Amino acid sequence: MIARPARAVTLLGAVLFIQPAAAVEQTPGVAAAEYAANTRPDRIGRIIVPVQVNGRGPFQFLLDTGANRTVLTPRLVEALGLQTSRDNTVTLSGVTGAETVPTVLIEKVSAGDLVLENQRLPVAYALGNDVDGVLGVDGFTNRRVLVDFTHQKVEIRAARSVVALPEVKRTRTRFKFGLLMIAPGSVARIPVNAVIDTGSEHTLGNKVLHTALNLHDEANQPGTEVIGQTLAKQIGVQHLLQNVVIADTQTRYVNVVFGDFYMFKLWGLDKEPTLVIGMDLMGGLDTLVIDYGRHEIQFRPRKLYP
Repeated sequence: MIARPARAVTLLGAVLFIQPAAAVEQTPGVAAAEYAANTRPDRIGRIIVPVQVNGRGPFQFLLDTGANRTVLTPRLVEALGLQTSRDNTVTLSGVTGAETVPTVLIEKVSAGDLVLENQRLPVAYALGNDVDGVLGVDGFTNRRVLVDFTHQKVEIRAARSVVALPEVKRTRTRFKFGLLMIAPGSVARIPVNAVIDTGSEHTLGNKVLHTALNLHDEANQPGTEVIGQTLAKQIGVQHLLQNVVIADTQTRYVNVVFGDFYMFKLWGLDKEPTLVIGMDLMGGLDTLVIDYGRHEIQFRPRKLYP
């Protein structure tokens, strides 16, 4: 999803709309059970991981813990010689709305211990010509994702096969809407749901939290145009918040775009104060672990000085 303020561009959420270009297939590789691959931030700071599709690749996928389905781009489908089906469609929901999209039958998608076999996956545009798809949470049951931001490594393994990292903070989470992971948090001592969304560049807030914080939008305050993967648009307003606590860790200042966004109702979180935590916060860590088997996140803050 893309948010376009009057003076800048802010990108948020599962993002599927840039016009496709020819996919580039890289050197073939094997997704081993113990998988530690190079990752890199894309041009807006999100996590890009190598993924095998039907034994070919690796291809570059956006790791999106806010997306409940893995998605392929039209250019990747064309490069693989696959055919989309308009007779087998799904509803792809995003930040600002929903849209019916075609699907494609794949034999196998794999990244480490994450494997999807013989499934029909949605086909939609991806944000950026360097992204071949979106790796959603549909394969993350009982999996553990480790992202080492300092050394740009990502690891996807079965949760039972690894132990918690030393010297990390551990926070119990809960699931909603499938495998949508929610951590405890607060803003100005107001309890909030903190949705862990690696597909978002920045942080979003709902109208309930906006009201609870007694925020006031100025008449001349520029709005922020938010565009989801369906290309539907909604307008939000950005506020600088203080004393934001997520998983027992305080961040002094956080820019949040507030709005009555479609996804909050979709997730059943439109009646409770809620933040969608994006990569503006998570990308500042040294290490992040999202453990779907243990229902927890583990993280190590980045050291400011050696």
